Formats: sequence, C-alpha cells, structure tokens
Amino acid sequence: MLKKVCYVVNEADNVATAMADIDVGEVSLTGASSAGSVKTVRDIPFGHKTALYDIKAGDRIIKYGMPIGIATEDIGKGEHVHMHNMKSAYDQRSAKLDPYTIHAKDIEYQIY
Repeated sequence: MLKKVCYVVNEADNVATAMADIDVGEVSLTGASSAGSVKTVRDIPFGHKTALYDIKAGDRIIKYGMPIGIATEDIGKGEHVHMHNMKSAYDQRSAKLDPYTIHAKDIEYQIY
C-alpha cells in the first residue's frame, strides 16, 4: 500500500502536494522538507495542495519557491488549497476563471 505523503518542492513553499488521495489526519512530508508532518483538516485529492502554515487572504501561495497564486480567503494550516480559495498569479485572465467549471467568467456562452 502506498504511504500517504505530501511533497514539498522548495524550502520556501507554504503548500505541499498530495502524492495520493489524502484523508483527514496526520500526513508525512517529504522533499525539501523531508522531516515532519502536517495534519490535514480536509481530504486532499491526489495532485492538489495543502497549506503548511496559515495563509491570509491576499497572501501569495508559494510552490517551487515561487508565487503561483494569491489566496482569495484565509486558509488554515492543513486546509485544501486549490482554485476555490486561490487565484492564479500567472496572468490577469486566470483570475476570471470560475473555480468550479474553469470557464472564463468574462465570456458569455450561448447555445443556438
């Protein structure tokens, strides 16, 4: 059975990536922060992120040692971090994506 771990890419990161589906509870950390653990307070799907520290609304989400997004609400340590509580820092357009459908909010779709 696979060990449930989250991977920290860079020591400066404030999130870690789930290497399998993670249930609520204590999870080992590996990678740049190979020692330690984090207690997840929500289930984290494979490939998604969990917060290593409390992150305030407006703070940068750091992965790869670089800002990849901005928190759109306060995110507690161990919370699931994804498009429902962050927006991309890559470009202005990505900030207008619906977090559930991933469709652009600034385009009106019509069916003829």
